[in-house]
Amino acid sequence: MSESGANKLGSAPKPEFSEEVMEKLFFWARDRVAAAVAGTKRPDPALLGEEGKRSVLGAFVSFKKSGRLRSCMGHMSEGCRLVDALDSAAVYAALRDPRFPPISAREFYDLDLEVWALGSFRPIAERGEARRDAFVIGRDGLQIEGRGRRGLLLPSVPVELGWTPDQFLEGLCDKAGLPRGSWLQDDVRLFAFEGVSFKKPFVWHMSRNEELAKIVEEKRNASDSEDGARATYSLAPGFGMMNLQAPSREPQPRDLSKETRPAAVAGMFYPRGEAQKRMLDEFVRKGESRVGRKRVSGAMTPHAGWVFSGQLATNVLSRIEAPDTIVVLAPKHRSEGAPFAVMPYGAWDYTSGAVANDLSFVDSFVDSVPIFKKDALAHRSEHSIEVQIPIIARLFPKAKVVGLLIGAPIHDKLDSLAGQFASFLNAWEALGNSKPLLLVSSDMNHYANEVRTRELDGKALAALETLDPVNLYSTVVRNNISMCGVLPACLALATLAKRGELHNAERVGYTTSGAYGGDYARVVGYAGYLFD
Repeated sequence: MSESGANKLGSAPKPEFSEEVMEKLFFWARDRVAAAVAGTKRPDPALLGEEGKRSVLGAFVSFKKSGRLRSCMGHMSEGCRLVDALDSAAVYAALRDPRFPPISAREFYDLDLEVWALGSFRPIAERGEARRDAFVIGRDGLQIEGRGRRGLLLPSVPVELGWTPDQFLEGLCDKAGLPRGSWLQDDVRLFAFEGVSFKKPFVWHMSRNEELAKIVEEKRNASDSEDGARATYSLAPGFGMMNLQAPSREPQPRDLSKETRPAAVAGMFYPRGEAQKRMLDEFVRKGESRVGRKRVSGAMTPHAGWVFSGQLATNVLSRIEAPDTIVVLAPKHRSEGAPFAVMPYGAWDYTSGAVANDLSFVDSFVDSVPIFKKDALAHRSEHSIEVQIPIIARLFPKAKVVGLLIGAPIHDKLDSLAGQFASFLNAWEALGNSKPLLLVSSDMNHYANEVRTRELDGKALAALETLDPVNLYSTVVRNNISMCGVLPACLALATLAKRGELHNAERVGYTTSGAYGGDYARVVGYAGYLFD
């Protein structure tokens, strides 16, 4: 959802669209998604006619796969035009839902698409328990705001899940990351809204769009090179959330050392502006109250949206003595750019400031570990490092951050790579530089139910705690655990071991997205560790 606050939202009435108009919205949103995924021109807004110019509360686009949520994003703002809200919702749902990987064209045949147009936004004036009688299940969606958090659930959610009003309100608290029962409190505001929706298989009447039909056909009859990429994936199921395709372009040659990498996922994975500061302040307050700081050689933190994993990431980093340089080893979720990519910009923007890159470290590193290339394209849209940057800036304001992305298997060359990395670090410190912190950015298993996720993650974390990267890798692959940062974790562990700096893995915490989102049928696991 957009950054617009609920108190600024207009009073657009519920859209009273006919079935014919809703079909038109469906096809336009479907074509907009296909264009976003394929990188082609968006459909003409004029195809929506006068309805596209209508002022609405907002729009949402939702995908389901085998009946389970695959992605859902929306846009709500004061007096927005329907076409603008639908355009934003379609692109964000296709590519930028922080809970899920981007939609791929190969999935089109498996997806259901639902389009929502929203209106009739109104505050719930009732207080306490009277709030449960102030809305109607099946007619109203709800939004909750308070204590720096916000959450929204569409009108269909309680119907699909068979919720009572109380369950709807508790689920809303879960979605916002608020304690259950917060809906009863006067410092938490509730709003209701209405909407109209239209849902069909994504490929419904696909022949209406020849370009989309061509894209789907091409993906169903993939080239030999794509088959090769899928074969690599099938041999390494532990890399389930990584895109292991060949790089789409050679690394960019121009010098970017005096430029700043623009923030790519601010407002999606983490908030902007004052909301960012408030959320960080709350994370830090809770994290620093736990225990004092200590010197460590490495750490592991999750990289999901802050509402799901920001507190755990902060808890880990708040226990570490401030390093001068932090080297973040992270998975590469997208195909663009070099498979082993070092961030070449001079700094990282996070909308409230910037964190410097350690360019001297970068230049020496790529000379010493030649599989890595300086490449802006690989880092352009990647979230796995960026979500750590504001937290690092808050806790370690003087630290520099080096970003390493790994997007192809390394198990057959792990010993050699770790040896090169360790030798480089030894030489780096021999020049008088301080020891950098190796920070692994990784989420754990993706999209099983809560019980299964905890079972699988338990196996992966037990293997990690043996401090044996080969054991970790084989455990993840053998059990088909989609720990997206298993390769960065293996390289970090192997490098620290070769340096004689790996003796203990201290678990700081473990949780799942179910604890914050309320959906226990399809969760992601998050773990935090210190290595010394």
